[in-house]
Amino acid sequence: MMFKSPGGVFVVMLLLSACRTQQEAPRITSSQLSPPSIMIDQGAYLIKPGDRLRIRNLNWLSELMPDPNQVRAGTAAGGSEGGFVVAVSSEGLVSMPEIGRLKVEGLTRKQVADTLSVLYSNVVRDPLFEVEITNLRVKVLGAVNNQGLILLDKEYQSLGDILAKAGGIRYAEAGNSIQVIRSEGTQQRTVEYDFQQLGDPLIMNQYIYDNDIVYVPPSRETLRTIKFQRNLIIIQPILAVMNLTVLIINLLTR
Repeated sequence: MMFKSPGGVFVVMLLLSACRTQQEAPRITSSQLSPPSIMIDQGAYLIKPGDRLRIRNLNWLSELMPDPNQVRAGTAAGGSEGGFVVAVSSEGLVSMPEIGRLKVEGLTRKQVADTLSVLYSNVVRDPLFEVEITNLRVKVLGAVNNQGLILLDKEYQSLGDILAKAGGIRYAEAGNSIQVIRSEGTQQRTVEYDFQQLGDPLIMNQYIYDNDIVYVPPSRETLRTIKFQRNLIIIQPILAVMNLTVLIINLLTR
């Protein structure tokens, strides 16, 4: 026999198990992010004339706002999707039940909510209001799957969220960059990122605000293809007429 004792067999088995291929543990890497040249945070959104507000009293035991089940069923006047919907007039006012007209222009959502909680303190029990601005939106254009207007769920959303809502980038048609265009008073500011920067959380978490434009420029090859297709659409009727003319001439000369 090769081994005279069980101890020898144990040593061999231990050596063989050590030679087996071990599954590598996942590698975790971390690095310090250096802030790129990004846009300045605009801060909280200030309500302006034309905005549409959805106002909710979070204390549903009070009588001012309807029960959310009744609201969803559409049985309560003035309610929509669990809240009271009101438009800001050209004078910056809204009309609220019991308290009448309220100046909201230039205020933030939180300031309006806090003001309502104070004004309704003698009307309902323990009022706690939430204000949502429902008309905020951005434009997404260029080489994305779904171009057009995208409604914001809140005052701002990240660039990554906006691109996801647009169905993602069409990389086969896109160039090498993405632009965020923002109007600042009478000026317009454009910040351009390279696609290689999109893996940086500081870029993808960049805030996108109301009226911003997210533009993914198409590549030169894509632009040439589009131009060729347009020219082809123009030429096709001419070629059809020429072919018909030649056919008629051939028939007449027979």
